[in-house]
Parts: sequence; C-alpha cells; structure tokens
Amino acid sequence: MIDIEDLHTQALHQNSETYKDPATGFTVFTELAHLKRGRCCGSICRHCPYGWENVKQKGENLDGKSKVASGDKEGIKQLLSSYSSRASNTSHKMEEKGFNEENCLTKGKGGRHGGKHTKKNVPYTREGDNGTSALMTGERRSKDDDAFEAMGTVDELCSIVGVVHAELSSIVPEAELNGEIDNNTMYGNLPDMLLDIMSRLFDVGSHIANPQKHDESDDSDDSDDDDDDDNSDDPISRRKKVFKVDGVGGGFNSKHVEILEEWVDILTEPMPNLNSFILPTGGKISAQLHVSRCVCRRAERRVIPLVQDGIVDPNASHYLNRLSDFFFTAARWANFCEGLEEIQYRRFVKGADQRDRFTVKLKGSTDIKNDGI
Repeated sequence: MIDIEDLHTQALHQNSETYKDPATGFTVFTELAHLKRGRCCGSICRHCPYGWENVKQKGENLDGKSKVASGDKEGIKQLLSSYSSRASNTSHKMEEKGFNEENCLTKGKGGRHGGKHTKKNVPYTREGDNGTSALMTGERRSKDDDAFEAMGTVDELCSIVGVVHAELSSIVPEAELNGEIDNNTMYGNLPDMLLDIMSRLFDVGSHIANPQKHDESDDSDDSDDDDDDDNSDDPISRRKKVFKVDGVGGGFNSKHVEILEEWVDILTEPMPNLNSFILPTGGKISAQLHVSRCVCRRAERRVIPLVQDGIVDPNASHYLNRLSDFFFTAARWANFCEGLEEIQYRRFVKGADQRDRFTVKLKGSTDIKNDGI
C-alpha cells in the first residue's frame, strides 16, 4: 500500500503543488501550494502547514502543530526556498542518471506542467481521455454525470451570451461611424448587464463544480413524517436533501436574483405592454437573446436534480429561472432600441378559433397590422 506521506514528499521533491490520492482519486494540495497561498484557508486541508489556525472547529485529529504561521512572510519564504532546493537536487540527480530536459519523462505532461513546446500552462492534461473529469473537490466522475451535464449547459449558455455581447460590441461602433447614434447608449446598459450575467454564470458553474458533501448520518430526511405532508405530491417538496450553506459547498447569493428582476422592470417600462405570445423574430441581437432564453431553460432543467439532491443552492436555479425572463425581455428591448417591429401571435378577435400573427411597432406608433396565416 502506498504511503500518503511518501507521495507528499515525492511531490515536494518534484516541486509539485498537487498529487493524486490513490485511494479516492482526489487531487490533494501539497504544503507547497498552501505556502504559496500564504495563509490557512480554513478547509482542514491534509497538508496544512499552518496548523489549521483558521479552522472554526478543530476536530480531535487536528493537533494544531504548525510549521509556519499565516502571514509570516519570512518563514514562508524559507520553507519555499527549502522545497525549491529539494526539487533542484532531485533534478540534478535525474540528469546524472541520463534524464535531461530533452528526454525527461515528465516533459509535456500538460496542465500547469506545460507542454512539449512550452513551459506555460496548457489546457490539456490527458486525464479526461478515459471519459472522466474532476470536480473542484478533486473527485473524478464520468463526464455524463448530472453535475457535468449541468456545468456544460451553463457554460454553453455563457458562451452564447458572449456571442450576443460580441455582436453588440461590433454593432455600436459601426452605428456611431454611420452617424446613426451619438454615443454607445443605443442599447442602454444591456452590454454591461450581459457582462455581469456571464460573470454570474461562471459563479453558478463553480458552485456546481464544488458540490456539498453530506454526512451519512443526515440520510434520515425521508422519514415517515413526510407522508403526512400536504405537498408530498410536489417533486420539489420531496427533494432528498436540503442545501445548507457552508465553507465547502458555498452558496449563491440571492441578491443576484433581485438584480435581474430590477433589470427586467427597467427594460420593460419604456416598451408597449405585452399581453400575447411573440415570435422570436426581429434583429440579430433579439434572435440570439431568444436562443439564450431557450438554453437558459435547459440549464435550469439540468440544475434542478442537483437542487433536489441538496448539493446545489436553490438560489442558483432561481437565478437561472429569472435569467430566462431577463433574456425574453432583453430580446424585446433590442428590437425596441433598433426601432423594429414585434410579431405577436394571438387571437385578435375574442373567441376566434385560430390565433393570427400581428405586427406591432415597438417605437413611435401603436399601429397593429394583421399579417394573416
């Protein structure tokens, strides 16, 4: 059986910030990584050199012995220097045995170790070639796991929003050049809103990638008492676990949901009131925002099972739910700003058997034109 301390020592000799636990497959940070951080993070890390000084409640197995104190720059510098010296000595020994920069087996390893033609970080590690990927906790799962499906869809949504933002960034300068607008306020604050949304989607993805672990002793949620619940037929109310914000699973701030609601109100106010369905048409920006809305709904569907399992903050799904409403409103807003028409789909005459299409001018007129079917 491989000794953990031997693995850790070997990693330090190689000047590596991580190694893989053979029992769990998790990625473990070495003392070197913690020293570079410069402080105790409070997460009860296995090789914490600070004696877990920022851990709120120290367990019986945490003796609190530290090699260096957080913020002790001189002590940290000395330890880093000693690890660097070890790595240098190991490198010299490898060269003596015939391993050099040209034929070293670790060259081109990927990730933070660099590639064959660069020492800089590269995006490939080859560790996912077997169909698995690692969460931020270090746990490896199949790439078709619910968590990766949710993260992938959120990432897809973020990229689509990036396309909309890029389109806005190209349209505004062209409109300014042609004298169509005097400044970059053609779409109001929509570009800045989209930048914030992409940032929040990164937060959602990071939150999903860092799932909260449950104590097996808490698996008694589904007790017989739940049978008398009036909402027992509601799949949401019957979720297995209840998410609890902690230092591991984190959480998603509900204030971002409230911000979206404010933005929806602000964009809605100057536009004509809407009491019918609309077709996802108009300008290119509007059409892309409708695509964003649809992908956002799919992202929400992917996140819901994780919320029901209690490993994702419900606020994350609330945000995605509200975000789809924002994209719908923003699509109308883009057409409004461009002075384009909106195609509504409704019964123009009460009691009619068939809905019809009606073109409505969003700006400058309230005329309605029947396009027929």
